[in-house]
Amino acid sequence: MPIQHAPRREPDARTPHRDFTIYLVAAVAAKWGFNIAKVAIPLVAITSLGAGPGASGALAAAGTAPFLLLGLPAGAWLDRVARRPVMIAMDLARFALIGSVPVAAAFSALTMTQLWLVVFLNGVATVFFDVAMQSHLPDLVGGGGRRLIAANGRLGIVEQMALVGGPALAGWLVGVSTASAVLIATALGYLWSALWIRRIQRPEPRRVEAVRRSLAAEVREGLSFVRHNHTLRAIAVAGALVNFATAGTVAMLPLILVQELHWSESQLGLFLGAGGTGGLLGALYGERLSRLLGAGQSVLVIGLVIAPVSFVLPLVGQAVPGPAAALAWALVIFKVGFDSVVLMSFRQHVTPPRLLGRVNGTLRVIFSGALTLGAAAAALVGDLSGPRTATWAACAALALVWVPILHSPMRRQTLDGS
Repeated sequence: MPIQHAPRREPDARTPHRDFTIYLVAAVAAKWGFNIAKVAIPLVAITSLGAGPGASGALAAAGTAPFLLLGLPAGAWLDRVARRPVMIAMDLARFALIGSVPVAAAFSALTMTQLWLVVFLNGVATVFFDVAMQSHLPDLVGGGGRRLIAANGRLGIVEQMALVGGPALAGWLVGVSTASAVLIATALGYLWSALWIRRIQRPEPRRVEAVRRSLAAEVREGLSFVRHNHTLRAIAVAGALVNFATAGTVAMLPLILVQELHWSESQLGLFLGAGGTGGLLGALYGERLSRLLGAGQSVLVIGLVIAPVSFVLPLVGQAVPGPAAALAWALVIFKVGFDSVVLMSFRQHVTPPRLLGRVNGTLRVIFSGALTLGAAAAALVGDLSGPRTATWAACAALALVWVPILHSPMRRQTLDGS
């Protein structure tokens, strides 16, 4: 028997629904907390335990590994259960994990082993929280594609602000207090998120299945759905190209700007901050552009614009001055913020509710893998031929981002209606 869904009320698209507002408040605490902890925990390792490059690298790997290892089974499992209780449980787990670090430090009992475990398990909890949050949104807001774009636009603004402001805020807070104090505040933020999610009143759809198959079989069903759905396949390829290219570019830009052009760290920060501003604007104006051009057509147009713009980056300091290159980088990351709104809405719109967890988990694995491969490929090409050559290669991948959209039905879709 198929999964049954309770009837949905239709909230007004222009007036934020009370429960969605609560959802956004929880998202602010969770997203900012994750990005602050990414900076604060390594600082604890360096300042309190004397961690070197090897230990710091292992700490970063411990945080990213869960996204590759658990995305598929997490998505399949979340299609079986109510998602809101999972979000609350993962917030409480992150509260306990992050909170354990300053407690251990206060008793002089902190070790690198504890930090590795905390970072890894915090990553595990974040995988389940993020997939549950993405999959729960259509149940919460109801309605058709336009409501999804509006809701994802607001969520995208929260995420981009956390990406831009979280690390900067963490560095500033550590400077005026201590890393342990920042982690206490971060842990309390996760507790705050859990308490707000508990206030959501709208019932979740009931998920009742007559036959419970193995988790592996359900994972395969999710993979098969993504592979055979033309829209989702285009989203997967386009998103992987963007992540591959941006990861490689981010890895090489400091080498070009600081080592080769002798920019200061503050100049590098301003350059990268231009990208953060672009990502925020992409999330902010994603809904308006999709309405003006048509949702699918807007994805194609933005991809075509980014293709020539990206090739400005390898020329920074040669044929292109720094401010022009910073503007180009802002436009590239504008694409990232725009995609977080419009492509997320597409995948929520075309995926049956019973498969949404698996589809989100599958795409999370693909996109995380592309980030890893992009950074690794850039490192390899950079060692062999220099960072500018590696940046050219990354930008070549970015220049192809419009191709899968052109050859998919998405470019003719508008997301209007239900």
